[in-house]
Amino acid sequence: MSYLITFQPIVSPPSDADLQALSDMARLTFADTFRHYTEADLNSYLDSALSPSALARDMTEPRTRYTFVMLNDQRVGYLKWISKSTQYLQYLTSPPRNSFLLERFYFLPEFCGRGLAAMALAYVESFAKYEAKADYLHLSVWEKNYRAQRFYQKHGYRTLTSFEYPVGSIVDQEFLYGKSL
Repeated sequence: MSYLITFQPIVSPPSDADLQALSDMARLTFADTFRHYTEADLNSYLDSALSPSALARDMTEPRTRYTFVMLNDQRVGYLKWISKSTQYLQYLTSPPRNSFLLERFYFLPEFCGRGLAAMALAYVESFAKYEAKADYLHLSVWEKNYRAQRFYQKHGYRTLTSFEYPVGSIVDQEFLYGKSL
C-alpha cells in the first residue's frame, strides 16, 4: 500500500474549519499525552491554550507557524514552531543565538508508530535551516514521555537541561533538547 505524506500550513487568519480542526486535534492529543493531570487542571489548560480563540490569538504572532501533517489528504497530526525563539533558553548558561523552537509535535494516537514523525521532523529541520536560517533547533519533552525522548535521541537531539513546567496544581519536569542544524 502506498501513501502520501504532505504538510498543510495553516494560514493566518485561519478559516473557521481549520481553526476548529486544529483545536480538536490539539485538545485530543494533549489530553492523550498528559493523562496524569486532574480533570480540572486539564480542562483549564485546554480552554486557555488550545481553544479556537486561543489558537487564533497565537497565530497572530508572525514568527509562529502551525502546520497539519497530512496522510493521503487526511489530517493526522500537527506541528507548531516559532522562528528565532528564545523560549526555554533562559535555563541554559550558554544559549544558542539563532535557535528555532519546535513547540508542538503531535499525532493522533492511531497514527503514532507509523514512521510519520521522522518525516515530519525532517520537514521541520529543513524549514528551520533553509527557510528560517536557524542554526539550532530546540524543544521540550516531558520527563515521563519516554517514547518521545527515544525518538528525539535517535534523531540526534541531546538533553541540554531540565526545568519545571506547571499546569494547574501539577508541576511537571521537562527536558530541554537541542540539535545543531
